Amino acid sequence: MHTQTKKTLAFVISSLRMGGAEKVASFLANHFVDSYNVILVLWSDENRFFEVDKRVKIIVLPAKMRGIFGNIERIFGLIKCFKSFRVDLAVSFIHQTNILAIIASKIARIPVIATEHSIYASLDNSKMWKFLRRIIYPLANQVTTLTKGDLENYRFLKNVGVMPNPVSLEVCSEPNLEIYKPYILSAGRMIKTKHFEELLEVFGEFSKQNPKFSLLLAGDGECKDSLQKQAESLGAKIVFLGRVENLYNAYKNAEFFALTSHREGLSNVLIESLMCGIPAVSYDCPYGPSEIIHNKKNGILVEMGNKQALLEAFLEMSQKRDSFAKNTQEIYAKYGVGEVFKKWQEMICLMLNKE
Repeated sequence: MHTQTKKTLAFVISSLRMGGAEKVASFLANHFVDSYNVILVLWSDENRFFEVDKRVKIIVLPAKMRGIFGNIERIFGLIKCFKSFRVDLAVSFIHQTNILAIIASKIARIPVIATEHSIYASLDNSKMWKFLRRIIYPLANQVTTLTKGDLENYRFLKNVGVMPNPVSLEVCSEPNLEIYKPYILSAGRMIKTKHFEELLEVFGEFSKQNPKFSLLLAGDGECKDSLQKQAESLGAKIVFLGRVENLYNAYKNAEFFALTSHREGLSNVLIESLMCGIPAVSYDCPYGPSEIIHNKKNGILVEMGNKQALLEAFLEMSQKRDSFAKNTQEIYAKYGVGEVFKKWQEMICLMLNKE
């Protein structure tokens, strides 16, 4: 296919810093650059965490002003960008960016797909943004949520459906963590909603009965310092790995994965662990874990915040780990990249053919 005959896709997201939506945006841009002209529009390109194919055109639209004036500035920047590059379809990520991209797309007269990556209830408390979402989202050609559970919150839309994240891991032998075996692995941004402090507390109790076990934590964030202090006070084998770009080897050598988040858009790390053959123990928080883990089959779901039940699940998993691990590969049928990219291709073709 010659370059001039290709349609042009614009993926719009605030940045490519570490995060689930950012990973998906880069993943989709890299995948579709073979079939389309792809531009990736960012508000900022500082602290880029994810690699992007050299064929993807990066456009940065920094706002000189703040607040509502900065957002108006971004809308006009998007309109100019869409027209300059003759964009045929825009795909945006995360609610505030979605709203700006939808407005710009309507003015530029191109179709737009707005993708949600946080659960409905976790969106910011600003009444303005909630109001704008209610009146602007119906103007999008398509809105997607990550789970069926969250889809129920968007009944005010007709143009909404579920689109899970494409999840893939490249085989990697680093970091070498065999010296910590046997170990439980957890990963994610160290922020309040992830409740790593509950995980540490429960592991502290678990390690009294299983002193050979270590707990490995991959990630960084505002709560890291307090978590490290808590870990020191527990006297258990707890290791902070920092930010790890590829967790393949960490998953592969783990006994099981643990998630104590109180809310998740979907949870890529749960899916990745299962894809690596590692069962999981997770709080049954809204909304992702219950759609990823088949309870007592490929993992164990625990009542959110119930630390005693979480401890019991750790003990059960440590004893029956192999039987849970046998059922992990079923995850590919739903979240494998081939299946998800196929759904994306169908949606993109549908949007382009409408024009």
